[in-house]
Amino acid sequence: MRGHNYHYILSSQRGDNKHWKNVLLYLGRLDGLSVQQVRDRIEKVRALGDAALLYEFDALLVKLGYPAPPPSLSEYDLRTVRSYGPEYVLVLIAQRLDIVAMIDRQGAKGGGPSLGRMTLALAVYAAFRPGSVWRFVEWYARSPLPWFLELPPDVVTYDAALNTLDYLQPERTAEWEKFLYERIRKLFDYSCERIDIDSTVLELEGTLCRLIAHFGRSKSGGVSRRRQILITFMLDQKSVLLGHEVFPGDTNDAKTLKRVNRRLTGYGIPHAPRVVDRGYASMKNILTWKRRKEHFLAALKSKPKGLKLLDALGPHTEWNVIGDGVYASSLIRNGLKWVVTWNDDVARRNGDGRRAKIVKVVNELDALSASIEKGRVKNRSERDRKIGTILRKHGVRRFLQVKGGKGLAFTVKESASVEKGESSDGYQVYVTTEKGMSDADIVGAYRSRDRIEKAIRTLKSCLGLGPVYLSTREHVLGHVYVHALAYQLRSVMGLGLKEGGMDMTPEQALWELEKLQVGELIVKGGDIQAIRKLTKMDDVTASIIHLFSFGEETTFPGVDRGI
Repeated sequence: MRGHNYHYILSSQRGDNKHWKNVLLYLGRLDGLSVQQVRDRIEKVRALGDAALLYEFDALLVKLGYPAPPPSLSEYDLRTVRSYGPEYVLVLIAQRLDIVAMIDRQGAKGGGPSLGRMTLALAVYAAFRPGSVWRFVEWYARSPLPWFLELPPDVVTYDAALNTLDYLQPERTAEWEKFLYERIRKLFDYSCERIDIDSTVLELEGTLCRLIAHFGRSKSGGVSRRRQILITFMLDQKSVLLGHEVFPGDTNDAKTLKRVNRRLTGYGIPHAPRVVDRGYASMKNILTWKRRKEHFLAALKSKPKGLKLLDALGPHTEWNVIGDGVYASSLIRNGLKWVVTWNDDVARRNGDGRRAKIVKVVNELDALSASIEKGRVKNRSERDRKIGTILRKHGVRRFLQVKGGKGLAFTVKESASVEKGESSDGYQVYVTTEKGMSDADIVGAYRSRDRIEKAIRTLKSCLGLGPVYLSTREHVLGHVYVHALAYQLRSVMGLGLKEGGMDMTPEQALWELEKLQVGELIVKGGDIQAIRKLTKMDDVTASIIHLFSFGEETTFPGVDRGI
């Protein structure tokens, strides 16, 4: 009309030599429409419910010069949405360390899924979603790891996971840990300057493996209520794991060093001092280290009076001040440097704590004496048993002397150990081969070993290295190795973040990476297709991904990135 085209959607019908037309929708002119006007007309056509008519209208719009309209969400079904960022970065790190190839090269041959891929899958699970082996199998099928590891979920079964743990035994894993540590040092170009050694106990639940789990001393004091194992970890100054050793739960820390020393001999780092706490520093171990010409720095249980150091050093008030209320002095004896510190705050706390315990025990003994007067205690045997229980409960047997009197009566008197203990309060002795270090540096170097305590907390909390529900020795050892490998992946993440100038912890980086998700869309129509779409990365997540791709182009298998 008048040189312009006007568009209608009509239905027509013929019959009895007649022709009827019915206007279903008036579209009007289609030239010069705005984006919103085009969308309005598309929605009106879509409302008619005829897919073929909608496709014909879309084709007409393209013919008239409009861009192809975006598909409607009604044409897709969102089948799954999965987070992939944390798993993706951990797999990138593992690829850089060559973990899968290393394990497959040295692992046992046989049928079933790749031992390296199964081990890495278990380690990623421990680093991100720790739990039981049963839950690992369920988690794996819902995770993006089947895409990254090319390991189908149907082969990752409970039996396959247990078989993997069977192969992860110390005769293999010790060499793998050494290989990984050397590779990490080479990757980040640094040398080992110290080795922190510490241990933790791990309780076993359920059907217990008595070959390795024994009742022993709990780290919180007293005898453990469940069978347990003792795990010793070795870390360098950057909190990277050199290795670990597993012992029966009743093993004393000091007795584990023989195997640890043998293990560290093959690392080729003889000048890195071993830094240990009082539990390891028996005089026997110190003499052994000295005889073997090993470098070490240790805090001792022994007091300076017992070692006859105070006679040579004089009163602590004349020592050098190395901190707020902290005094230090040292001497060279038998080729070793002995450092003694005195801390007024520690001395005050120790004395107050001892006095508080003594007062509490005296009050309980007074209550027992009153109970005796009322006839509630029948004989001396019962009296002595109750007295012994009170003294043991508060750990003050050597500070109080309890003597029986006439009948069931008894007297309580402080022993000479109280005064002796007060004179020793606040002192700490360190011994080292590093004679060139100052007293302050030696004390500071020892105190910086809190990094290994943080590492153990990470293993037991973030990584879920808690009570174990496994029944065989092999499964327990494999379980511990998987968590040690998970910790190593996290330690590399920490090194990478620091080297890349990103002020965040591995935990914070993993939280940021959870924002990266992939959705699986199913396209409706004659041929149903699956399309995977990634969420867009913000600056932080993009920086993390780029950092751990180590400058190489990364790809996400089977994913359309065009969003």
